[in-house]
Amino acid sequence: MGDDALTEAIHRRYTEVNGEHPMTPADDAYVREHFVPATDETLEHMLAGRLPLPSYVLSDGTPMVPADHGVLADHAGGLDRLHDWFVAFWPDDPATGEEEWAAYLSGQYVCLKEVTPVRIRQKTERIAEAEAAVDLLRRDPHDEIGRGMLGQAVDGVLAVPGLDVLLRPMTAYDRLRFGGPTSRERWVDAPREAFLTPVAPELPVRTERLLLRAWQTGDEVAFAGAWADEDYASLLLTRTMNPAEVGEMVRRRMDPGDGRFVGLVVEHDGEVVGDSILMLGGTGLSEGEIGWTMIPGQGGRGYATEAARAVLALGFEHYGLRRIVANLDVRNDRSAALCERLGMRREVHRLRDFWSKGEWTSSYEYAILREEWAAQRA
Repeated sequence: MGDDALTEAIHRRYTEVNGEHPMTPADDAYVREHFVPATDETLEHMLAGRLPLPSYVLSDGTPMVPADHGVLADHAGGLDRLHDWFVAFWPDDPATGEEEWAAYLSGQYVCLKEVTPVRIRQKTERIAEAEAAVDLLRRDPHDEIGRGMLGQAVDGVLAVPGLDVLLRPMTAYDRLRFGGPTSRERWVDAPREAFLTPVAPELPVRTERLLLRAWQTGDEVAFAGAWADEDYASLLLTRTMNPAEVGEMVRRRMDPGDGRFVGLVVEHDGEVVGDSILMLGGTGLSEGEIGWTMIPGQGGRGYATEAARAVLALGFEHYGLRRIVANLDVRNDRSAALCERLGMRREVHRLRDFWSKGEWTSSYEYAILREEWAAQRA
């Protein structure tokens, strides 16, 4: 079969599977970035049903395939063994194995960065997790099982890749041929926006004596003296700072960023007395880390404890966290005592684990679960 006839035959087969849809210049550019032209030998194997059809056909008619298009046959020990090698990944469900083989040959697994039986199975498992998680979270956005499942499905956990790693971005053309949002749009972008994107709390937060508010211009004046104090900075992560550096710190903290860092200035009767932070993280954004400082001369009045309790409430009630931790230098006796007043338990004592200011320092990690916090308030 001549080159033109071969290409035409492949194009007909491709259209039978995918329908006839336009490829825009942006679609062409995406495909050229991520795929390569198919060789004549590859096209012949496609027609014989031994290798997948093209992933895309460009607007000029060029069939495009992944760069590693024939690698699986090498893993299988040859094209004649590819089918049996492929379906063996579903030993307990041969019918699904054959269905996946047919889907593989169709060339429509363009959503995957790496088209292998393992990645296909992982995609199926992660989407099933995402579906179950979304069902739970629609009923309760703070459901900790749902948050964990969705975090694993979208972002992955140790040794378990999530859909964000497995999936390609895909194109507008893919929306046409598959009749709706792409796999990434449906199972990464939409659930991440709905359930894994922090919503800023209403500020300020008021307690019996304190007001916790966002950082604002002018706060550098209130904190300049504190950050110039060696004792104040001694057990913090950074060295002392000059007024210009404090001003830059304030500017950065005024930027909400992606919402995972919540920085609050603490006031008493209009006077700045300290600050507190809550950093969101963990699988499904279900964990937080709390921290605090008090301006020299403001300690010993219970302000830090009162502010920290308000931040814990923010974490558990507004953000729906299931666990909040505090990490501190073991020499920081006051913060350790504060953690214990908050009902946090010391879970870890690490010896010389953290490099800080020219030496290896030891650290504590305190933690409290949502149910423990709720029991305290009951």
